[in-house]
Amino acid sequence: MTVTDPSPTPASVPAAGIDPAELAVCLRVLAQVDELDTEHPDAVAIRRATAGIWKSVRVRRRKAKRDAVTEADRAVTEATATGAPGRIDDETRGVPLVSATPGATAGTLQRARSCYTCKQRYTLVDAFYHQLCPPCAALNRSRRDARTDLTGRRALLTGGRAKIGMYIALRLLRDGADTTITTRFPNDAARRFAAMPDSADWLHRLRIVGIDLRDPAQVVRLADDVAARGHLDVLINNAAQTVRRSPGSYSALVTAEQEALPAGTVPEVLRFGDVSAAHPAALTGALRPATLEPAALSPHALTELALTAGSADPERVEAGIVSIDAGGLLPDTAHVNSWTQPVEDVDPLEL
Repeated sequence: MTVTDPSPTPASVPAAGIDPAELAVCLRVLAQVDELDTEHPDAVAIRRATAGIWKSVRVRRRKAKRDAVTEADRAVTEATATGAPGRIDDETRGVPLVSATPGATAGTLQRARSCYTCKQRYTLVDAFYHQLCPPCAALNRSRRDARTDLTGRRALLTGGRAKIGMYIALRLLRDGADTTITTRFPNDAARRFAAMPDSADWLHRLRIVGIDLRDPAQVVRLADDVAARGHLDVLINNAAQTVRRSPGSYSALVTAEQEALPAGTVPEVLRFGDVSAAHPAALTGALRPATLEPAALSPHALTELALTAGSADPERVEAGIVSIDAGGLLPDTAHVNSWTQPVEDVDPLEL
């Protein structure tokens, strides 16, 4: 026997309404409107009042319908791997993305959206890629984990120290390519790649070049060096201009970079410039005190934090725990930077 609680739930309790006596008066007055001339001032006043009420009802109904559609579509998006609310972005550990749905699709949108790639409208959402239509999602799925034999091939990757750059480099190395990466922090890059569990299989094929690509002289030296080594099979331009960070963001990374690597370290490290030249204090604030105290972090501790998912969670930052993001930087809590500023507001130095 099942016993049910007859007491109403809060959601089923009607909101407080109009006093019954006042409602009766209102209805009685409205019933008299038909007896008035259509242009009578009282009839006009009542029509205006009721028209406003009806307009308000329609607006609220439309909003409720839109909200329901938005919420339903949000639930579909959040069930995908790339749209999940708990997804970890830009974590160098490379935490695998997993869909919350067991099938090939996460659901059907009530409001169609345009595919990020082909721009076709779609409603059926792939379980992994929430911004792609089914055909484009299927194509990307087939290539996401594709492998090929790159043994004997030479590759140059700019910006290969952290985040997507590091994982592009790892893909090249694990497929057999002799890979050269560029970075402004070569020592940190060497520690990161050496920390990978399978590094013994490919670390000898990695070459790290410390360079500031904003300096044309260093770029020419890199080009000459690459040309002198023979034919280049793969060129991937991943490096980009760094967004100006808050004072102290680079302090832990700069300090760790100044500590030399152990003698005989693999991979090979070549420098075309030094950190202080590549990171003027006016641009990065690297030489100013940090708000948190990163000096206690050893270079290896810095690398470990940068390679650990969640090391820069907002909760850690708010709690005052030393936090390091996937780039090896102290998290920047500024709400505005050159990504969001209008062009006229961007500091000329950053341009």
